[in-house]
Formats: sequence, structure tokens, C-alpha cells
Amino acid sequence: MLYLLPTPLGNLADVTLRTLQALQECDVLLCEDTRVAQKLLLLLEQKGKLLKKKREFFSFHSHNQVSFLENISPDFFESCVGFMSDAGMPCVSDPGSILIGYAKHHKIPFEILPAGSAATLAHAYSGLGDSGFVFDGFLPHKSNDRQKRLVFWKDVLNSQDLALIVYESPHRLLDSLMDLQKIDQNCHVFVIKEMTKKFQASFEGNVVEVLQGIGETKILGEWVLVLKFSKQEKEYKLGVLEVMHSDIPPKIKAKLLSQITGESIKEWYHRIIKEGK
Repeated sequence: MLYLLPTPLGNLADVTLRTLQALQECDVLLCEDTRVAQKLLLLLEQKGKLLKKKREFFSFHSHNQVSFLENISPDFFESCVGFMSDAGMPCVSDPGSILIGYAKHHKIPFEILPAGSAATLAHAYSGLGDSGFVFDGFLPHKSNDRQKRLVFWKDVLNSQDLALIVYESPHRLLDSLMDLQKIDQNCHVFVIKEMTKKFQASFEGNVVEVLQGIGETKILGEWVLVLKFSKQEKEYKLGVLEVMHSDIPPKIKAKLLSQITGESIKEWYHRIIKEGK
């Protein structure tokens, strides 16, 4: 039997009764990080929510999950096995999906226990409407790829009353917001970190206002961004990114960018040639 177990985002009291029951049954635990899992179980035992029990712990994360499953037999799951991500729901920007595929292929009984995730909780906190949202996990690491992804979602969601929810690390948060500012400086942004924890904090406003607010605080912890792109008028106005990504000669591109930004044609031309290399 295989259980996929949701874990608290931060507040220990958010652990569900069903998760506690399953943990008590499990003899083996696959963990995104065994140290995090063992610490969580120890705290639950100290709080009297879980009885002490001897369990085997195995590391199971995005870097080793394929090789792990290739090197075990389906008999491994004859005992009660649980998978725990570090926080939140398995399979939601966390490992777990490959386990489901393995269980289905080998006809291993499995159960996924429900609980909240950072994406749904952040959407509720944002108050940006109950008509739905699109979840896109973590944005790409590279700025150019990130901007293309944001342009894509702005185009897709512009005619819809839907929010975009993404995760971001503290190391790339400001860069992602600055990329968003280039795409849509009127985008309504709600960002929140450390949900359910002692240092939970959030900022809201257009992307320029949020950047200013975050610049005055410590950027620690994992962040969730809830974005509502500004409505695009029917009259289309050419922007920097559209010109940069267009398939036109560098000299013409430089002239257009100069007219849009006020910077010299020469500066833009050298920049375009450099990026092209």
C-alpha cells in the first residue's frame, strides 16, 4: 500500500487526522528530505499527536526518483509505504507524480490524502476573485525565458478573469518582479511568504508598488505570487519585448526601440548585436 501524505506548510497544527493515521501505519517513508521528515515526526511525537514507531526512511526527490524506482521491486510496496514532500501537497511542484505512474503500472494500491497547498491558500489570501486561476509552478530561471513565459500568460489570460499563480525562490524574487514590470507595469500583484508561519508577510499593489515595498524588507523564505494582468486595449501598442522578440533586421529594430524608450539608436544596436551573440 502506498500513501501520498500532505504535510503542514509551516504550522504543525495544520496536520490532518488522516495524515496522522497513515503515518502511524507506515513502516517505510519516502521523503523529499529525510532530515525534514524526521524532524516533523519528532515534533508530532513530542506534541502527543503521533506514537513512537520504528520506521525506515529513504530519500526520494526529483534528482533520484527515477533511479530509485528502477532499482526496487514492486514487492517494496507490500509493506505500508508513505511519501512525504517537505511541505504541502505531493505532486504540486513537488515529487509524487512518478510514484503514481509506477503504482498504476504495477497495480499497487495507493491513496492520496487531501490537504491545502501554498497555491490555493495564497489565492484565498489575495482576494483576487473566485472565478479561478492558472497555476504554473516555478517560473523559468533565466530572465529571457521568464519574460517569454509571462508574455505568454498575459496574452492567454488577457481576455479571461483569471489570476496566474507562481512560486518563486527568495534568490530570484526581485528579478522576476522586475521582468514582470517590463511586461506589464500595471499588473496587480499579491505576494506572500512563509504562510502559516511566525514571519508570514505579504505585499499587494501594482508591480512597481510591490517592488518598492519588498525592497524595504528581508527577502527570506519561499514566495507565492498571485498576478492579475492589466486589461489590454484593442489598440495594440508595440512594446520593448515585442520588438526584441520580433524577426526584423537589427538596424530597424534599434530604430523602433529608440523611439519607444528614448535611448539612442547606437546603444540599442550594440545591445541587440551583443544579445544575438
